[in-house]
Amino acid sequence: MTDTNPLNTRLCEQYGCEVPIVAFAHTKDVIAAVTNAGGIGILGAAGTTPDQLRSAIDWIRERVGNKPFGVDLLVPASFVEGNREDLEAMIPAGHREFVANLQKSNNIPDPSRGGGRTGGLGPELLRHSREQLDVLFEKKVPIFASGLGSPAFVIERAHETGMKVWGLVGLPRQARRQIEAGVDVVIAQGYDSGGHSGTIGTFTLVPEVVSMAEGSNTLVLAGGGISNGRQLAAALAMGADGIWTGTIWLATHESETEMFLKQRLVEAQAEDAIQSRATSGKPIRQLRSKWSDAWKAPGAPEPLPMPLQPMLVSNILAGINQARMEDWMTTPAGQSVVGIHSIRPAAEVVFSLVEEAQDQFDRLNGVRV
Repeated sequence: MTDTNPLNTRLCEQYGCEVPIVAFAHTKDVIAAVTNAGGIGILGAAGTTPDQLRSAIDWIRERVGNKPFGVDLLVPASFVEGNREDLEAMIPAGHREFVANLQKSNNIPDPSRGGGRTGGLGPELLRHSREQLDVLFEKKVPIFASGLGSPAFVIERAHETGMKVWGLVGLPRQARRQIEAGVDVVIAQGYDSGGHSGTIGTFTLVPEVVSMAEGSNTLVLAGGGISNGRQLAAALAMGADGIWTGTIWLATHESETEMFLKQRLVEAQAEDAIQSRATSGKPIRQLRSKWSDAWKAPGAPEPLPMPLQPMLVSNILAGINQARMEDWMTTPAGQSVVGIHSIRPAAEVVFSLVEEAQDQFDRLNGVRV
């Protein structure tokens, strides 16, 4: 760093952001708010169509101008491929029976026509993600972040057009492969993160990945369980160039998260954010619900791999959501829910993170006790 301000990291210098805070969210309003507050917003777009993605990118760009933002897509390395009919045949009868009994015994209605889509996690995922990538190149999005799977296959093409490539990892070996492939940023996301998460804690994973990245051009972001400025300061002290955050934006004014879920986030404790494979077939940390409990109950089958599990459960989940069965509904959320105390504007969250982090650096420097 060339500045005495510890918050002016290499991420700020290279990307033009004012603070080393990256916000992952599925709501474009959050992305614009965080970016305009000095951070970098990354739009989670796995469930969008190419046209929806084009529209969202245009909307964000109109509001943030030349400030940095990006789009996160899913390109999983482990994925059962095939046409839909062949994949449907791979779903065991026992799993179908379990879901049917679950639906009947809990009076879960069938969804309306077209309501049982897999949210981009079905057999069309790989084709769909490549179509979305084409939109990113078409729209000259500054940052492509791969939230699941290695982005190595797209690095050369991206760098030729000036696009930066970020990769999210949960294991050191994944980080090493991505650093060697030449990603611009590795996001070291610990076990306590929301959404698809790994098995290693943030304080163990981040320093190891930072050591791996030494001598390379790859920056490192720390993710998982971060909800306050103390944790931002700790991440920078571990050698990270910034933080990757997601859960803390779910309860902001701009978020499209249902109000009852926002309130549950405010009230939740760390232990309420549990891991479950019941929705996507891969471990997702989310708020505990009757849905996750049902798949942990005695006699419940093990969830199937992606995309078989989304294909199996898409209809019943659509029925749950359309009927507004709140006890069964959930949202991906990390253990950082414990740091959400109110529903407030996204910019206020950014400013609080910065102020709290600066207070910690001042305390360590003896400015105040």
